[in-house]
Amino acid sequence: MNDHPLRGPVDDSWRTELARTWAAEIAKTVFIPMSHAKIVRLLGRMTGTLADAVCADPPDASGVAEIGTALVNRAISGKATLSTTLAVLGRGLLAMPDAPADLPARVVTVLSALAAGYAEALRERTYISQEALKRSLIKAKRDTERSLADSDARLRAIFSSSAVGIAISEPNGKFSQTNAALTEILGYGQPELAGMSVQDLAHPDAAGWLADSIAELLSGRRANFRERCRLVHQDGDSVWAYLAVSLLRDDHDQPAYLVTMVEDVTELHLLGDRLGHQSLHDMLTGLPNRQYFVSTLESTLGRSSAAGRITLFHFGLDRFTVVNDGLGQHVGDQLLRAVGQRLESVFAGETAMVARLGGDEFAVLLEGKEDTPGVGDYAARVLDALADPMFIGGDGIAVSTCMGIVDRISTGTDPAELLRAADMTLHRAKRRGAGQWDLFDARQDAADRSRFRLAATLPGALQAEQLDVVYQPLLRFSDETMIAVTARLAWRPPAQQPQRHCEVLALAEETGVVLPVGRWAIRKACQQAALWWQVHGIAAPPVAVDLSAGQARDPDLVGVVRRELDAVELPADQLRLGVSLGTEAQNDEIIDNILVLAEMGVASSLVDFGTEHAELLLRGEFTLRAVVLDARLGDSLADDRTAEITEPVVRSLVDFAHSLGLPVAVTGIRHEDHLRRLRAVGVDAGQGEPLSPSVSADRIVLGQ
Repeated sequence: MNDHPLRGPVDDSWRTELARTWAAEIAKTVFIPMSHAKIVRLLGRMTGTLADAVCADPPDASGVAEIGTALVNRAISGKATLSTTLAVLGRGLLAMPDAPADLPARVVTVLSALAAGYAEALRERTYISQEALKRSLIKAKRDTERSLADSDARLRAIFSSSAVGIAISEPNGKFSQTNAALTEILGYGQPELAGMSVQDLAHPDAAGWLADSIAELLSGRRANFRERCRLVHQDGDSVWAYLAVSLLRDDHDQPAYLVTMVEDVTELHLLGDRLGHQSLHDMLTGLPNRQYFVSTLESTLGRSSAAGRITLFHFGLDRFTVVNDGLGQHVGDQLLRAVGQRLESVFAGETAMVARLGGDEFAVLLEGKEDTPGVGDYAARVLDALADPMFIGGDGIAVSTCMGIVDRISTGTDPAELLRAADMTLHRAKRRGAGQWDLFDARQDAADRSRFRLAATLPGALQAEQLDVVYQPLLRFSDETMIAVTARLAWRPPAQQPQRHCEVLALAEETGVVLPVGRWAIRKACQQAALWWQVHGIAAPPVAVDLSAGQARDPDLVGVVRRELDAVELPADQLRLGVSLGTEAQNDEIIDNILVLAEMGVASSLVDFGTEHAELLLRGEFTLRAVVLDARLGDSLADDRTAEITEPVVRSLVDFAHSLGLPVAVTGIRHEDHLRRLRAVGVDAGQGEPLSPSVSADRIVLGQ
């Protein structure tokens, strides 16, 4: 076991097994002049280096190229050695334990560096061999004059047995001799090559510079040159090769022969293309990935005169986890591929790039023309295309998507800012439900960013005790008796508007700290209630804390309440909780908490009471102290116009609650007429600024 600097103890067993597998596989491709044990130890060290490079943050490929060099230097370089090595290491590294989240991209980066090192070392070795071979050829030619028979035999042996293609040309470039390796590389027979030149074999893209380079050789401006060149096989296919061309001069220093050596590197070239493609494309769908998409976006926005209208679509599939969890991840993967294909079909015929950004998110960069449909039309087309079931394994699966759309983008816009704007627009659409789309709006975006900045700083404010608690009496209308004091959260962020209780809870939901915020509010309320209890005894009013649905279903809510009550020795009936209900599944957990709290002596009230709660209350599954009218219904009675419409609804709700034996309270009373209407419909108690404002604990007057 070794210790990884970021993740602690690392199990080396899989590295050893990978080294053994690697050794066994490459032994099939080349003879290695080492014992098996030494080979495994050597490859084990290399495997460790590769694994560490993959796990580094960011991936560290600086030393990986040396592994490819070492393989070549140790003669582990058969024809299929590199492809076998990449296949074995690719599978092995992708299966490493405790892998980083972006493992495939990291593995591609590291294996690219290994392949590059291998190719460079192989090229260097070949170059050295070619130079040695060239010197041998020169020496052989000169020796021919002294010992023609012996030198001729040696030259022909080298010429015919070389794995590198060799052609000897006249100064005019026409081949006079070619070896078997060249015919194998290019597919031509030696009779066909006779009279041809290297320019005749070059791809049209390379013919021009190749002719110029040979002209420089013949003129004496260059002694030799070595370049990668694209040649044409006899059957028309492309052959990528390294050409090494040298000029041999006669005793009078005049051009005598051109010696051309051809090393076939087509396999390495194709491998490089595949690795390059993988680094820019999503491995699952084959679509451009985020890196490629951002690069294209930068290029498009950087053009001074991009044609037409530029539009960015950001898609997020709705409830995609239902497919993964219900049918399996393999079905989810097939669905993502199908979604990518359908998006491509929707935007076919347009100048558009469809990309997968990651997870269930896709994007489209559209450069519209005069006849390009509007964004609303394309949004409808996308929803229609995805609504048609995709049959996977016999199951017809349809999905919907939300869309954030940024339209009429100006050239020169910052790509990172554009992607952020599209992402926020997508999330705003998601908040409205499934299958929604929204256009970027600068004012709404500014408001969202301001809210998100507040949400992001809320955890720090909570830890630094920068939140406040304000208190407001709850008065019974019949005799104006204080029957409870409600504790509410308040927050005054620097240079921002003050945030009220419901706003703080909403921000807490954004950052996932809603449970810590609720527990903090309960602790503060218990501490203050205990102080009042110690001074006033049974005359002290209970303290109520309103909880969101997420806080009310906290699995540890009962434990939190019990611990806080015990910590300050507060009687359970001095704490009350206002509880919001949520979905049907959430309500089961909330009701369980209410029942256990009631057994402890902590009473609960239902807040945001409306018509949707009638059936649940009729079941009689839990006991409540009271109900607090939905703020929207209560506020409707503050205005003459809306009061006339909603007063019958509110009256019926109040009568329904009374029929169940539940008193009805209301919050946010605005003025005397508002209070009068609430009394008239039968509301029992309430709180608001006309009755008593929200103040700090030291300004609450008790005992009168």
